Amino acid sequence: MLLSEAEVQRCLTLVERAFPRFNQWEFVNEPDESYSGFCVWGRYQANPDSSSPGFFVTFCSSRNRWTGHLTVGKHCYYWSSADVGDAHLLGTDACSTIEESIVALKRSIQDLATAFLGPCDDTGVARTAADGPLGPKNEA
Repeated sequence: MLLSEAEVQRCLTLVERAFPRFNQWEFVNEPDESYSGFCVWGRYQANPDSSSPGFFVTFCSSRNRWTGHLTVGKHCYYWSSADVGDAHLLGTDACSTIEESIVALKRSIQDLATAFLGPCDDTGVARTAADGPLGPKNEA
């Protein structure tokens, strides 16, 4: 699915606002051996001065559907593989709009972060199901 110039700019604005810590946004708007049409991606690197691999969010359109992906090493494309220096971490089901795909991917990223960190209170202390909304219960 190819997009008009106005729609390309709208999509860029949406992803940049949804992922403000990501930069180096790029896109393609033509089918080739790596993409089925429009695809946009941005990069996040915790320490830009290091040589550590970055995380990428990628949104692709195909047949009037949108998918979102979180990868490490490179942005998502047809041939994504750990063999070529990238790894696919998360992906969404096909969505009707890029907005729905952004929400779905952010929800998946949040679920992944919660799996690593567990739910935390405002001070960063991990909570358990037995804790109240303010964190661990204090025993007097």
